[in-house]
Amino acid sequence: MFSTLRTVAERRLPSWLYLKLGDAWAHDGFKKYFANTGWLFLARIVTYGVSFFTIAFVARYLGPENFGKLSYAQSFVAIFSVFASLGIDNILYRDLVSHPEKEHELLGTAIFSKLIFGSLSFIFTVLAAFLLNADIVLSALIFIISLTFIFQPFAIINHLFSARVQSKYYAYTTVLLAFIIAGSKLALIYLGEGILYFAGLIALETALYSLFFLVIYICRFQGKPWRWRFSPQIFVRLFRDSWPMLLAGFSAFLYGRIDQVMIQHYLGSASVGMYDAAVRLTEIWIFFPSIIIASLFPAITNAHQSDMDAYARRFRALILLTLGIILCITIPIFILAPFIVSIVFGNAFSETSSILRIYIWSGIGITIVALMQSYLVTENRGKHFLLITLAGAATNILLNLMLIPALGMKGSAIATLLSFVIMLGVLLLFPKNRAGLRNIVFPVR
Repeated sequence: MFSTLRTVAERRLPSWLYLKLGDAWAHDGFKKYFANTGWLFLARIVTYGVSFFTIAFVARYLGPENFGKLSYAQSFVAIFSVFASLGIDNILYRDLVSHPEKEHELLGTAIFSKLIFGSLSFIFTVLAAFLLNADIVLSALIFIISLTFIFQPFAIINHLFSARVQSKYYAYTTVLLAFIIAGSKLALIYLGEGILYFAGLIALETALYSLFFLVIYICRFQGKPWRWRFSPQIFVRLFRDSWPMLLAGFSAFLYGRIDQVMIQHYLGSASVGMYDAAVRLTEIWIFFPSIIIASLFPAITNAHQSDMDAYARRFRALILLTLGIILCITIPIFILAPFIVSIVFGNAFSETSSILRIYIWSGIGITIVALMQSYLVTENRGKHFLLITLAGAATNILLNLMLIPALGMKGSAIATLLSFVIMLGVLLLFPKNRAGLRNIVFPVR
């Protein structure tokens, strides 16, 4: 797997980028983690391809209006989802890598906590939906999709697979479920079913992920769920380390999803549908750098604990690789946007192309934010990331309020781009961050 990825990189990446990465790839530990990335790439390529193929059919079938309603409901639920997750995923991942002997206490504490807070989040989300939306269909969609808060706690088992560098099990599950869910969506289209059924599939998908991960944990990892136990001490420590990430996650979801909520308010469901089509066309590509960052995070964490030179070398390679990839993706999509939108979504979504040409550049911002998060978590500066994302969310909301009435959907896309610029600026306001990043990006020879 590693040799295949390296061959592909040598052929496809610019020579200067490939040579820069050579030193980091020469280490056995990095090879192990990059091989693990291969499984994640395989899963994501297949699942994103299958998912996007079916989304194109669903969007054409529902039309901009109903597709916009479904997109709005997902965005509304996503804003509340961070409270269901407690923001502990990255912290749990870190602790499973650092303290594998505490597996039962860590998993038990995380899952039981998520069950409690997920149930509370479900109640608050449904109440907010019925209070804020006059359209009963929108409220019903939100009710159904928010059931994911109750189903998702067991999906956190996936972090154990990643911590043990065994992401192939995640790959198997996601590929299988991608085909199951895609087939179900196509069946609904064939049967002529309504929008509520598609919302039901979103909730069902989360439930199936949790079930499959639990079965793999028991059968392949000899896991013993009956030995899970809640530890108040671990909960306090997890929450103490994660509360900045919790608020940061809320801010991130806010600036990532508030645009569609505000477009619904100002312009209506059809505009949400056309805007979300641009978002989907962007998201299908930006997963490449995101999955590299997620998979190599444990390699960077381990290096930070034992070898600061290796840490800087690996992080520098990660920055070059991810930004190089996202630039190679963004430029062709910018040029071919009208053709891509016409082929994928049809003439009903013609306005999407002008939005896509703006929004596609947000992939660079999303990649930089993911790199920021990895850096700050590794350096134990979660509070910095909180301030950064709060600044981004506040900027995005204010700019949406000003630009949507003036420029429509384009204004919202511009607001998203400018919020990423503000976030990068806030990161560099801290002297420690400037010094640390300078040592990583521009090492002293």
